[in-house]
Amino acid sequence: MPSPQGPLLPRRRLGAELRRLRGDRTLDAVAAETLISTSKLSRLENGQGVPQPRDIRDLIAHYDADRATADRLRRWAADGRRQAWWREYSDVLDESLDVFLDYESGASVIRIYQPSVLPSLLTTEAYATRLLTLVNPHRTPEEVAKLVQVRLRRQQILFTDDSDATRLLAVIDEAAIRRALSTGSPAEARAQLLHLREVSQRPNVSLRILPFDAGLHPGVLGMFIVFQFADNIDRDVVNIEMQSGDRYLEEQSSVLEYLRLFDSVTHRALDDTGSREMLTQLVGALPEDNT
Repeated sequence: MPSPQGPLLPRRRLGAELRRLRGDRTLDAVAAETLISTSKLSRLENGQGVPQPRDIRDLIAHYDADRATADRLRRWAADGRRQAWWREYSDVLDESLDVFLDYESGASVIRIYQPSVLPSLLTTEAYATRLLTLVNPHRTPEEVAKLVQVRLRRQQILFTDDSDATRLLAVIDEAAIRRALSTGSPAEARAQLLHLREVSQRPNVSLRILPFDAGLHPGVLGMFIVFQFADNIDRDVVNIEMQSGDRYLEEQSSVLEYLRLFDSVTHRALDDTGSREMLTQLVGALPEDNT
C-alpha cells in the first residue's frame, strides 16, 4: 500500500543509525564479517537503495543491537521499502520530484518564500490547472489533470489532525497575489483569495504577504523552501528552485543562512491579520463575474 510519506527519510534514519553502530570499524571489515558487499553497506549508510530484510537482520546481529535499536532499524527498513503514494502518478511526474515530495511529506515545519506564484500547498484546483497548463504546454489535458490531483493530495499534510498536521509558514510576495487576480475568471480569482484567507486561519498555518512598499530585500533573488524535521536524526534541508533543476542544501551553515533570510523577509511582511485584511480588500475590489 502506498505510504503517505516517501521512503527517503526512513532510509536516511536507517543509514545514520547504521553509521553510528559501525563506530570506528571500516566498511571493508564489516563487509568481510557479514558477507554483505562494501558497496551495499555504503549505500545503506547513505540512505540509498532498498534495505533488504536479510541484510538488516544480519547487521542487527553483527552489531549486537539492543531490542529498542533493533526495532527501530526494522521499522525504518520496512518503511524504506514502501512505495510512496505519488508513485501512482509516475507516468506524469518527473523522477526528480521524488526527493522534493519525500522531504515535503516528512517535514514537521515548512517555511516558504514565494515571489512569483502561489505556493503549491495553498492553491485551488482552478488556479493549479491554469498554472500547470501554462508551464507544461506539451501535456495533454488528462495529464495536467493528474498533475493537479498530485498537488491537491500534497495539500492534505496541512489538514490532518492538529497534532500531526505539518506547520506551514509562508511569505508570499504581493506580486504573486496580484497575478492570482488575473488568473482565470473573477470568480476563480475570488475563490483562490478566499481559500488563502481561510487556510491562513488554521492554527498550523501562517500566511504573510510581503507588500510592494517593503522595497528591496534579500529575498528578491528568488524562492526557497526550508524543510525542518521533528526527529533529531533528520537533517533540515533547503530547497532552491532553479531553471536547471532543484538544488538541495543540507550543511547546517547553509540552513541557518536561509532561516535568517526567511526571518528577514518575514519581518518586512504584513502580519497574519494584516495579510488577511489585504486579501479581504482585494476580494472586495474584484468585479462581478458575469460569465
